[in-house]
Amino acid sequence: GEAAEVTLPHDASILQQRDEHDVMGSGNAYFREENYHYTKCFSAESGDSDKVFILHFEGVYQNAFVYVNHSFAGKHPYGYGEFYVDITRFLRFGEKNEITVTVKNGVPSGRWYTGGGIYRDVSLLIAPRLHVAPQGSHWETLEADDGLAVIRVGTTLSHSGCGNRKVRLRAELFDQNDTLVASDDIPVTVQEHESLTLRQKLYVREPKHWSAEQPHLYRYRIQIREEDHIIDEETGTFGIRTIQADPIRGLRINGKTVKLRGGCIHHENGIIGSAEFAHAELVRIRELKKAGYNAIRSAHHPMSRQLLTACDRLGMYVMDEFSDVWTTTKVDFDYGMNLTEWWETDVENMVRKDQNHPCVILYSIGNEIPEVGNCFDNRMGKQIADKIRQLDERRPLVNCMNLTLAVMDRLPAVMQAIGSEENLSAGEINSLMSNLGAAMEKITGSEYVASATEEASSHVDITGYNYAAVRYEIDGKRFPNRIIVGSETNPGDLDRNWTLVERLPYVIGDFSWTAWDYLGETGVGLVTYGEAIPGFYKPYPCKAAYCGDFNLIGDRRPASYWREIIWGLRDQPYLAVQPPQHFGESKNKSQWSFTDAIHSWTWQSQEGNPVCVEVYSAAEEVELRINGECVGRKMTGQEKQGITYFDTVYHAGTIEAIAYSHGLETGRDVLETAGNVCAISAKTDADILPADGSDICYIDLRMEDDAGTLNTEAAVPVTAVLDGPGQILGYGSANPVSYENYYDSTALPFEGRLRAAVRASEAGTIRVTFTADGLPPAMVTIEAK
Repeated sequence: GEAAEVTLPHDASILQQRDEHDVMGSGNAYFREENYHYTKCFSAESGDSDKVFILHFEGVYQNAFVYVNHSFAGKHPYGYGEFYVDITRFLRFGEKNEITVTVKNGVPSGRWYTGGGIYRDVSLLIAPRLHVAPQGSHWETLEADDGLAVIRVGTTLSHSGCGNRKVRLRAELFDQNDTLVASDDIPVTVQEHESLTLRQKLYVREPKHWSAEQPHLYRYRIQIREEDHIIDEETGTFGIRTIQADPIRGLRINGKTVKLRGGCIHHENGIIGSAEFAHAELVRIRELKKAGYNAIRSAHHPMSRQLLTACDRLGMYVMDEFSDVWTTTKVDFDYGMNLTEWWETDVENMVRKDQNHPCVILYSIGNEIPEVGNCFDNRMGKQIADKIRQLDERRPLVNCMNLTLAVMDRLPAVMQAIGSEENLSAGEINSLMSNLGAAMEKITGSEYVASATEEASSHVDITGYNYAAVRYEIDGKRFPNRIIVGSETNPGDLDRNWTLVERLPYVIGDFSWTAWDYLGETGVGLVTYGEAIPGFYKPYPCKAAYCGDFNLIGDRRPASYWREIIWGLRDQPYLAVQPPQHFGESKNKSQWSFTDAIHSWTWQSQEGNPVCVEVYSAAEEVELRINGECVGRKMTGQEKQGITYFDTVYHAGTIEAIAYSHGLETGRDVLETAGNVCAISAKTDADILPADGSDICYIDLRMEDDAGTLNTEAAVPVTAVLDGPGQILGYGSANPVSYENYYDSTALPFEGRLRAAVRASEAGTIRVTFTADGLPPAMVTIEAK
């Protein structure tokens, strides 16, 4: 492509025109992967010639080669791992220096939308010859009760200079009022050219514990002092909390049993692709938390720093996952090409990134690894587990296993063992799971897979079961010391799964696929009508998986409200209406589909036509009224827990669901039919943006009638124009099937909504105006400072 000036973080893929014939295809949502070259010039001051210069990359997808002044300085294959490159020896002081990063993408390289280029932050660390190593300070809670917490601090000092140095190492912990609550100060003799790890203990009286409910954070500071000078310093945040896991009391945080109400998430943020911003992650975690989640699992790669920071601040438990592959590849050029040479470096970088984040309570060593059923190849998992424990002994380890995949290489023998006649050819795992259908549950529930995966399970503290709730009770008896987590489950299975989670102490939680919609794996949750489309993924122009509780622009979909009811967190009913134009048609669903219903009573061409209405409620009975007239009253959950279905007739106006328990009303939900769209409502979620482009804000648009009711059928294109020192980084809808690009300035609303992401380039006033034919323009003002 052509040369262009870009500001990091930068996703090069989301800015490409999609191609229905691309080799990455449906997995990558028909986005193209290419090789990218980034160049930056900067000055190195003459006075800094005795310092150390280290580049810190938080994420480059993928196969990054780093050159400084045309000399090779380092490389890193893993697209989701962070890494460091010491560039000191290549620099010319008092002159301009050039850094080039070349990104080489073999295609296909991922099973989902990967993004491309330098999509996370890059920092230049400048330190004296004697310094705290990057990520060199590890804080951990050894024990904690209400009266006292014992904290162990391990600090690695790096000295690349000559001569011995006598210094003091000081560790300090401050509370939220910035009061010093604990400190320790020790003398250290650092010898020339050495790396040295020191351990200190701090004692915090009456500590405030960190948990998802009360995410209390302390601030730490590490200082190297020589005489009266502070030579180097590292600061960060830390939360005091303990983790225990056993099959009798389950998972305990700070001594209290916790059940994980979890969801899986990918790393990209819809309209902005994989470019990583603090605001985007804070918004995502805040919304998930409001919807009842207390845990997320990164699928299937290490999480970003911004995401972990958001989870620390807002209170969200994290299962951070190392990789989707070990010694074999799932697509031709994924991380399996490099893992056997690079796993140790990447495990170290993941643990160092996570170690001071209280939100990280579990490490996953892998996702659906076929090797777990192979007595030789599962040794890779043991090596990864051993390495993590060597670096961080406090957090339990999980292996998220797909038990069917573990025996895929001997499927005919398995089918014979369970007495099944089905003829199955091996294929891509999602398609295969879909084709197996009922047989998968039989395979998963068989003694054959229990034996095949027993050794791999012994390498970790907790066994992750992907789509294997059928085993929870069997394995509680078969393996009485085993702790289980539902590491990946179908969105509509929560009613059955949560009953088991609550009843069985050794089952610590459930992670639904998926909490947030994502690009790629096109249409796995999309409901289609009439003749089924051959093949598992949906063809171009489908771009999203469409199986998320939240859609691509962060709107909650009906499954999320049902989930909240099953978790026992919601007492109000919720209305969802199946599209009346498809009433009575056969619906094609996969195991990842939940419903095609939406929260709307606006179906303009359907007056007098039959319609199916879903009411989600925890109450005993639900009554449905249309325009004040009762059209039915039923006991709830007769077909499925928490859901009551009404076949009725669509009449514009008002629809109301009223919930009753013991004959008394416990809540109601009301929907109004929207009139013609007469306004664009535009709201920004931040009035101030950093002027350096380091963060974004969102502008959310709603197409409304004169009473402010959302019109979900609005079909008028809306154009966005930015005036001022900034750019629209992404703009579009949550529509999973659309030819539109997120870099276009005009987009069609989907379910009445659109979202824009805005970034500043310098200080000043940014105005974004939204226009559509026949409607007054809407304008939003944001200050960049």
